[in-house]
Amino acid sequence: MPVNLNQPLAWKSADADGRALLHDLQANILKGHGRKHTSNLFLRFDDADAGRAFVRAMAPHVTRAQQQLDDNERFRHTGQPAGLVTLLMLSHDGYRALRVAAGKVPRDAAFRAGMAARGTLLADPPTSRWDRALRGELHALVLLADRSATLVRQARKALLARLPPQVVLVAEETGLGRQSRFSPEQGVEHFGYVDGRSQPLMLQEDIAKERDERDGISVWNPAVGLKTALVRDPAGAGPNSCGSYLVFRKLEQNVCGFHQASTRLAKALKLQGDEAERAGALIVGRFRDGTPVVQYKAAGANHPVPNNFDFRDDLFGAKCPLHSHIRKANPRGETTLLGATLAQERSHLMPRRGITYGHRSKAPDSPALRPDELPTKNVGLLFMAYQNDIAQQFEFVQAQWANSHDFSRVGTGIDPVIGQGSAGGQACGQFWGGGQDHPSRRFDFRGFVTMKGGGYFFAPSISGLMAL
Repeated sequence: MPVNLNQPLAWKSADADGRALLHDLQANILKGHGRKHTSNLFLRFDDADAGRAFVRAMAPHVTRAQQQLDDNERFRHTGQPAGLVTLLMLSHDGYRALRVAAGKVPRDAAFRAGMAARGTLLADPPTSRWDRALRGELHALVLLADRSATLVRQARKALLARLPPQVVLVAEETGLGRQSRFSPEQGVEHFGYVDGRSQPLMLQEDIAKERDERDGISVWNPAVGLKTALVRDPAGAGPNSCGSYLVFRKLEQNVCGFHQASTRLAKALKLQGDEAERAGALIVGRFRDGTPVVQYKAAGANHPVPNNFDFRDDLFGAKCPLHSHIRKANPRGETTLLGATLAQERSHLMPRRGITYGHRSKAPDSPALRPDELPTKNVGLLFMAYQNDIAQQFEFVQAQWANSHDFSRVGTGIDPVIGQGSAGGQACGQFWGGGQDHPSRRFDFRGFVTMKGGGYFFAPSISGLMAL
C-alpha cells in the first residue's frame, strides 16, 4: 500500500511500505546529510543516449534515504564516519534532452517553466546579471558531500573521469558548511548568524528529539507530513517511489555592507554598548547566537537555540519587527490574522538544505572582525530547498511573503535579508517591548543578498533513475 504522505514517518519502526519508500528515495530530502563539504556539479546532456546511459550508470551510486539514516545512526553510536553522499537531480530541460517519455516527466508547472522564466514573479535579477556559468542549460545537478574537502575532491575526480564526452560539466559550486561558535550544533551563515535552526520535521524520531532534548514543541510544533517534500515519481517502479522538487539558488552576500548598515541602524536607534547587537537582531529576528529577539531583548539563550515560540504576544512587532527575516519566512501562525488557517500557512514551508560557500580568513561570527575581514562579494549561501509544489512553497514564500511590502501587515516592508524589489520600507523601535503605539523609526534595509543564478530540479526515485 502507498505510504500516507500526510503524516511524518517513524523510520526506525517503519513497516514494509515505509522501508520501500526509504529504499527508493534519495538521501538529504527527509533529513539533511550533515556533511560540511560539498561539490555541486551542473551537467549538460549533448546526446540523449549517452545521457541516459550516464544516468543509469549513476543510479546505483546515488545515496538512498535508508542508507543515510542507517549511516548517521551508526555514527551516533560508534563514531564510525558516514561516507560519501551522492545525489542526482534533473531539470525539465534535462528530461527533454534525455527524450524521456512525457508520462514519466514530473508535471509541476513551475518546474517545467524553469527558474529563469519565473524571474518576474520572483523579482529576480535578469539572467544577464547571473554568473555566466549558471546562465546556460543546466540539465542535471550532481551533489557530492563528505566530511572533508579531500574526500569530496577525490569523488569529484572519479565522477568526472566517468563522464562520456557528450555529458559536459558546465558549472560547479563548492560548499563549505560552518559551525556557530556560540552553538556548535548549529550552522552559521556569512552575516554571522545561526542558520537553519527552524526546519519542518518529517521524521518522528526528529520530532521526538525536538520535544524531549531541545526546548519542546508545545508552542511551535515543527512536525509536518511527508508530503511537505515528497511527490510520487511518475517514472518510479512502485506506489512508494517518491521524489522531490529542488530549488537551487546561489545567493551572494555583501557582508561588509550588511554590517555597515546594521551599525548605522544601531546609531539611529541610539543603541549603544551591548545593546547595539540588537540592531542586527531586529533585521534577522535572532541574535547572532540564535536567541530569538521576540523572547529576549539580549543574546544568551542559546543552549539549546530556542525554536519553541511564536509571535502571538508581539502582534505589533515591538519585540521582533514584522519585517524580520525569520518572521517573514515562517510567520508561525500569524497568517491566521489574515484569514488563512494554520494548515494553509504551514503548506508553504519547505525543508532547506543550503550550505555556505566562499573563503573567509576568520569565521563569520568571530568577535571584533576588522573591516578588511568583511567581504563584499564571493561569499554567500548555496540555497537548496525540497518541496512538492514549487509555486506554493518556494515561490509563494519568496514572492508573497519576503518580497511583499504588505505582509503580514500593510506597510511592513520587504524581508531585509532575502527580500527583492523596491525600497525596503521597514520600521524598528528603539525600545524592546511595548504595544501598538511603541515609537519606531522607518528605514530602508535591503540589497545585501544578490541572486546569482540557479534552477529548478527534480530528485527522482532511485528506480526512476534506473528506468531512464
